Amino acid sequence: MDNLTSNQALYYYLSQLIGQHVVTEDDQLIFSAFEANDIHHACQAIRDTNSGDIEYQHLTLRFGSHSEQSVYQFDLSTSMRFCLDLYSLYLAVRQTKFQIETFHPDLISNVVVPISHDALLWQQGQFFLKQIIRFHAGAFYHIIPSLQLSETSTLHPDTQPLSDTLKEYAYALWFDISPSQMQLDRLLPLAPDAFKVAVTIESKQDRSALLPLVRFCRLHKIKWVAGRICSQEELTQFKRLGASYYFGYFSDLPTAMSFKSFGDAHNEVM
Repeated sequence: MDNLTSNQALYYYLSQLIGQHVVTEDDQLIFSAFEANDIHHACQAIRDTNSGDIEYQHLTLRFGSHSEQSVYQFDLSTSMRFCLDLYSLYLAVRQTKFQIETFHPDLISNVVVPISHDALLWQQGQFFLKQIIRFHAGAFYHIIPSLQLSETSTLHPDTQPLSDTLKEYAYALWFDISPSQMQLDRLLPLAPDAFKVAVTIESKQDRSALLPLVRFCRLHKIKWVAGRICSQEELTQFKRLGASYYFGYFSDLPTAMSFKSFGDAHNEVM
Protein backbone atom coordinates (compact mmCIF):
# COMPACT_ATOMS: atom_id res chain seq x y z
CA MET A 1 0.00 0.00 0.00
CA ASP A 2 1.25 3.48 -0.88
CA ASN A 3 2.37 5.81 1.89
CA LEU A 4 -0.09 8.53 2.91
CA THR A 5 2.26 11.46 2.55
CA SER A 6 -0.26 14.22 1.79
CA ASN A 7 -3.64 15.47 2.98
CA GLN A 8 -5.13 14.18 -0.23
CA ALA A 9 -3.68 10.70 0.26
CA LEU A 10 -5.06 10.55 3.80
CA TYR A 11 -8.47 11.62 2.59
CA TYR A 12 -8.71 9.17 -0.27
CA TYR A 13 -7.59 6.32 1.95
CA LEU A 14 -10.40 7.13 4.36
CA SER A 15 -12.89 7.61 1.54
CA GLN A 16 -12.24 4.10 0.30
CA LEU A 17 -12.21 2.69 3.83
CA ILE A 18 -15.56 4.23 4.73
CA GLY A 19 -17.11 3.07 1.47
CA GLN A 20 -15.95 -0.48 2.14
CA HIS A 21 -17.53 -0.61 5.61
CA VAL A 22 -21.13 0.35 4.92
CA VAL A 23 -23.24 -2.28 6.72
CA THR A 24 -26.37 -0.67 8.18
CA GLU A 25 -28.81 1.81 6.64
CA ASP A 26 -27.40 4.47 8.95
CA ASP A 27 -23.90 3.59 7.74
CA GLN A 28 -25.12 4.47 4.24
CA LEU A 29 -26.62 7.72 5.52
CA ILE A 30 -23.32 8.70 7.09
CA PHE A 31 -21.37 7.67 3.99
CA SER A 32 -23.63 9.87 1.85
CA ALA A 33 -23.02 12.78 4.23
CA PHE A 34 -19.29 12.11 4.02
CA GLU A 35 -19.37 12.16 0.20
CA ALA A 36 -21.25 15.47 0.33
CA ASN A 37 -18.54 16.92 2.62
CA ASP A 38 -21.20 17.38 5.27
CA ILE A 39 -19.30 15.84 8.19
CA HIS A 40 -17.03 18.19 10.04
CA HIS A 41 -15.77 19.20 13.44
CA ALA A 42 -17.56 21.28 15.98
CA CYS A 43 -14.96 23.16 18.04
CA GLN A 44 -15.57 24.18 21.63
CA ALA A 45 -13.23 25.99 23.98
CA ILE A 46 -11.58 24.18 26.87
CA ARG A 47 -10.81 26.78 29.52
CA ASP A 48 -8.55 26.99 32.53
CA THR A 49 -10.74 26.73 35.61
CA ASN A 50 -8.93 29.47 37.52
CA SER A 51 -8.28 32.06 34.83
CA GLY A 52 -11.03 31.28 32.34
CA ASP A 53 -8.48 31.50 29.51
CA ILE A 54 -8.88 29.19 26.53
CA GLU A 55 -6.22 26.49 26.74
CA TYR A 56 -7.38 23.96 24.11
CA GLN A 57 -10.08 23.31 21.55
CA HIS A 58 -12.35 20.28 21.93
CA LEU A 59 -13.32 18.68 18.61
CA THR A 60 -16.32 16.44 17.97
CA LEU A 61 -17.77 15.15 14.70
CA ARG A 62 -21.09 16.67 13.63
CA PHE A 63 -23.15 16.87 10.52
CA GLY A 64 -26.18 18.83 9.33
CA SER A 65 -26.56 22.36 8.03
CA HIS A 66 -25.95 23.80 11.50
CA SER A 67 -23.68 21.06 12.89
CA GLU A 68 -26.59 20.01 15.05
CA GLN A 69 -26.31 16.23 14.89
CA SER A 70 -23.70 13.90 16.33
CA VAL A 71 -22.61 11.27 13.84
CA TYR A 72 -22.53 8.71 16.64
CA GLN A 73 -26.23 8.92 17.52
CA PHE A 74 -27.15 6.61 14.65
CA ASP A 75 -27.23 2.82 14.37
CA LEU A 76 -23.69 2.46 13.05
CA SER A 77 -21.68 -0.70 12.66
CA THR A 78 -18.55 -1.00 14.78
CA SER A 79 -16.31 -0.68 11.74
CA MET A 80 -18.09 2.50 10.62
CA ARG A 81 -17.58 4.01 14.07
CA PHE A 82 -13.90 3.19 13.80
CA CYS A 83 -13.76 4.82 10.36
CA LEU A 84 -15.36 7.98 11.72
CA ASP A 85 -12.85 8.11 14.57
CA LEU A 86 -10.04 7.97 12.02
CA TYR A 87 -11.75 10.67 9.97
CA SER A 88 -11.97 12.84 13.08
CA LEU A 89 -8.23 12.36 13.60
CA TYR A 90 -7.62 13.29 9.95
CA LEU A 91 -9.66 16.49 10.34
CA ALA A 92 -7.66 17.37 13.44
CA VAL A 93 -4.44 16.96 11.45
CA ARG A 94 -5.88 19.24 8.77
CA GLN A 95 -6.87 21.83 11.34
CA THR A 96 -3.49 21.91 13.05
CA LYS A 97 -1.72 22.11 9.68
CA PHE A 98 -3.90 25.08 8.80
CA GLN A 99 -2.95 26.77 12.07
CA ILE A 100 0.76 26.07 11.54
CA GLU A 101 0.61 27.57 8.05
CA THR A 102 -1.50 30.57 9.08
CA PHE A 103 -0.71 31.69 12.62
CA HIS A 104 2.27 32.66 14.72
CA PRO A 105 3.47 29.64 16.75
CA ASP A 106 2.32 31.32 19.98
CA LEU A 107 -1.25 31.45 18.64
CA ILE A 108 -1.62 27.78 17.73
CA SER A 109 -4.32 26.00 19.74
CA ASN A 110 -3.70 22.39 20.64
CA VAL A 111 -6.80 20.35 19.90
CA VAL A 112 -8.41 17.55 21.92
CA VAL A 113 -9.83 14.68 19.86
CA PRO A 114 -11.98 11.96 21.47
CA ILE A 115 -11.14 8.65 19.82
CA SER A 116 -11.85 5.02 20.56
CA HIS A 117 -8.93 3.00 21.88
CA ASP A 118 -10.23 0.08 19.79
CA ALA A 119 -10.22 2.17 16.60
CA LEU A 120 -6.47 2.74 16.95
CA LEU A 121 -5.87 -0.97 17.60
CA TRP A 122 -7.95 -1.94 14.56
CA GLN A 123 -5.61 -3.07 11.78
CA GLN A 124 -6.60 -0.17 9.54
CA GLY A 125 -6.37 2.22 12.47
CA GLN A 126 -2.86 1.08 13.32
CA PHE A 127 -1.77 1.68 9.74
CA PHE A 128 -3.41 5.12 9.64
CA LEU A 129 -1.84 6.24 12.92
CA LYS A 130 1.61 5.09 11.82
CA GLN A 131 1.25 7.04 8.57
CA ILE A 132 0.24 10.20 10.42
CA ILE A 133 3.15 9.92 12.83
CA ARG A 134 5.61 9.22 10.03
CA PHE A 135 4.52 11.85 7.51
CA HIS A 136 2.46 14.39 9.48
CA ALA A 137 4.30 14.50 12.81
CA GLY A 138 4.41 18.29 13.01
CA ALA A 139 0.63 18.52 12.93
CA PHE A 140 0.12 15.50 15.16
CA TYR A 141 2.24 17.11 17.87
CA HIS A 142 -0.53 19.68 18.40
CA ILE A 143 -3.18 16.99 18.92
CA ILE A 144 -4.27 15.57 22.28
CA PRO A 145 -5.96 12.19 21.78
CA SER A 146 -8.61 11.59 24.43
CA LEU A 147 -8.87 7.81 24.44
CA GLN A 148 -12.23 6.19 25.06
CA LEU A 149 -11.74 2.89 26.88
CA SER A 150 -13.94 -0.10 27.50
CA GLU A 151 -13.91 -2.15 30.70
CA THR A 152 -11.35 -4.56 29.24
CA SER A 153 -9.16 -2.09 27.32
CA THR A 154 -6.41 -2.07 29.92
CA LEU A 155 -6.11 -5.85 29.60
CA HIS A 156 -5.28 -5.71 25.89
CA PRO A 157 -1.57 -6.42 25.29
CA ASP A 158 -1.28 -3.55 22.79
CA THR A 159 -2.79 -0.90 25.04
CA GLN A 160 0.50 -0.01 26.75
CA PRO A 161 2.49 0.28 23.49
CA LEU A 162 -0.29 2.42 22.00
CA SER A 163 -0.28 4.73 25.00
CA ASP A 164 3.51 4.99 24.90
CA THR A 165 3.39 5.92 21.21
CA LEU A 166 0.75 8.58 21.72
CA LYS A 167 2.64 10.08 24.65
CA GLU A 168 5.80 10.25 22.56
CA TYR A 169 4.35 11.90 19.46
CA ALA A 170 1.20 13.76 20.55
CA TYR A 171 1.09 16.89 22.69
CA ALA A 172 -0.44 14.95 25.59
CA LEU A 173 -2.59 11.91 26.29
CA TRP A 174 -5.98 12.20 27.93
CA PHE A 175 -8.59 9.57 28.72
CA ASP A 176 -12.36 9.89 28.46
CA ILE A 177 -13.76 8.17 31.51
CA SER A 178 -16.86 7.76 33.60
CA PRO A 179 -16.19 7.89 37.36
CA SER A 180 -17.96 4.55 37.80
CA GLN A 181 -16.64 2.98 34.60
CA MET A 182 -13.52 1.17 35.72
CA GLN A 183 -10.85 0.74 38.33
CA LEU A 184 -8.76 3.88 38.00
CA ASP A 185 -5.63 2.12 39.29
CA ARG A 186 -5.48 0.19 36.03
CA LEU A 187 -4.86 3.44 34.15
CA LEU A 188 -1.79 4.51 36.11
CA PRO A 189 0.70 2.46 34.01
CA LEU A 190 -0.59 4.32 30.94
CA ALA A 191 0.66 7.61 32.45
CA PRO A 192 -2.38 9.77 31.64
CA ASP A 193 -1.84 13.52 31.50
CA ALA A 194 -5.50 14.15 32.30
CA PHE A 195 -8.91 12.54 32.63
CA LYS A 196 -11.90 14.04 30.84
CA VAL A 197 -15.31 13.48 32.38
CA ALA A 198 -18.68 14.63 31.08
CA VAL A 199 -20.83 14.56 34.21
CA THR A 200 -23.23 16.80 36.05
CA ILE A 201 -23.19 17.46 39.77
CA GLU A 202 -26.75 18.65 40.10
CA SER A 203 -27.64 16.18 42.84
CA LYS A 204 -25.90 14.93 45.96
CA GLN A 205 -25.73 11.49 44.35
CA ASP A 206 -23.94 12.95 41.30
CA ARG A 207 -21.38 14.68 43.51
CA SER A 208 -20.80 11.54 45.57
CA ALA A 209 -20.16 9.51 42.41
CA LEU A 210 -17.47 11.99 41.36
CA LEU A 211 -15.58 12.05 44.66
CA PRO A 212 -13.51 8.85 44.10
CA LEU A 213 -12.14 10.36 40.88
CA VAL A 214 -11.40 13.64 42.64
CA ARG A 215 -9.49 11.86 45.41
CA PHE A 216 -7.64 9.65 42.93
CA CYS A 217 -6.49 12.60 40.83
CA ARG A 218 -5.42 14.55 43.89
CA LEU A 219 -3.44 11.58 45.24
CA HIS A 220 -1.64 10.90 41.95
CA LYS A 221 -1.40 14.55 40.82
CA ILE A 222 -3.38 13.94 37.63
CA LYS A 223 -5.38 16.78 36.10
CA TRP A 224 -9.03 16.32 35.24
CA VAL A 225 -11.34 18.13 32.88
CA ALA A 226 -15.02 18.77 33.56
CA GLY A 227 -17.62 18.85 30.81
CA ARG A 228 -21.32 19.72 30.58
CA ILE A 229 -21.11 22.89 32.66
CA CYS A 230 -24.65 24.25 32.82
CA SER A 231 -24.25 27.28 35.08
CA GLN A 232 -21.81 29.53 36.88
CA GLU A 233 -22.77 27.85 40.15
CA GLU A 234 -21.88 24.42 38.76
CA LEU A 235 -18.58 25.78 37.43
CA THR A 236 -17.77 27.10 40.91
CA GLN A 237 -18.44 23.65 42.38
CA PHE A 238 -16.18 21.94 39.83
CA LYS A 239 -13.48 24.47 40.63
CA ARG A 240 -13.74 23.69 44.34
CA LEU A 241 -13.50 19.98 43.56
CA GLY A 242 -10.19 20.57 41.80
CA ALA A 243 -10.98 20.47 38.07
CA SER A 244 -8.08 21.96 36.10
CA TYR A 245 -10.09 22.70 32.95
CA TYR A 246 -13.70 22.80 31.83
CA PHE A 247 -15.63 22.78 28.56
CA GLY A 248 -19.22 22.60 27.42
CA TYR A 249 -20.04 25.87 29.21
CA PHE A 250 -23.43 27.20 28.14
CA SER A 251 -21.96 30.41 26.70
CA ASP A 252 -19.19 28.65 24.71
CA LEU A 253 -21.24 27.65 21.69
CA PRO A 254 -19.62 25.07 19.38
CA THR A 255 -18.22 26.50 16.15
CA ALA A 256 -18.30 24.43 12.97
CA MET A 257 -15.05 24.08 11.04
CA SER A 258 -14.80 22.33 7.71
CA PHE A 259 -12.53 22.11 4.68
CA LYS A 260 -13.42 22.28 1.03
CA SER A 261 -13.43 18.95 -0.75
CA PHE A 262 -10.47 17.92 -2.87
CA GLY A 263 -12.43 18.82 -5.97
CA ASP A 264 -12.25 22.49 -4.96
CA ALA A 265 -9.34 24.79 -5.63
CA HIS A 266 -6.57 24.82 -3.04
CA ASN A 267 -8.60 22.71 -0.60
CA GLU A 268 -8.70 25.57 1.89
CA VAL A 269 -10.74 26.07 5.03
CA MET A 270 -14.38 27.05 4.60
